[in-house]
Amino acid sequence: MQAPLVLAASLLAILGGCSDGCANDVVSRATSPDGKVSAVIFERNCGATTGYSTQISLIGPDKEPSGPGNLFRADTGHGAARSGAWGGPWAELRWLSPNHLLVRYATGARIFEQSARVGGVDVTYEAAP
Repeated sequence: MQAPLVLAASLLAILGGCSDGCANDVVSRATSPDGKVSAVIFERNCGATTGYSTQISLIGPDKEPSGPGNLFRADTGHGAARSGAWGGPWAELRWLSPNHLLVRYATGARIFEQSARVGGVDVTYEAAP
């Protein structure tokens, strides 16, 4: 009877320690004019085998980003794009209205995610040199 308990406890310990191994470091945050949502630029670091990335999520104004960006994800395309101070491609945010966000990002960035609308917020993208 003890073997199944030991096996179950070992499995729980292993699974409890699992994570995707990535960390999000916030670069900048811009809260919408009505204060209901924040756009957050962050660098997602998944270890030595991955390059720097720039990611953007729309989240609650008092929240921190978790997981990959839900709005925008890009890297420098092996140096084709200008880097920000954090290592990923440069980007900036500007709210045009409470439900319209402008995202400017470095020309040449290799884009993996670029959503036009998230959670009722429309997003316009502009590549900038």
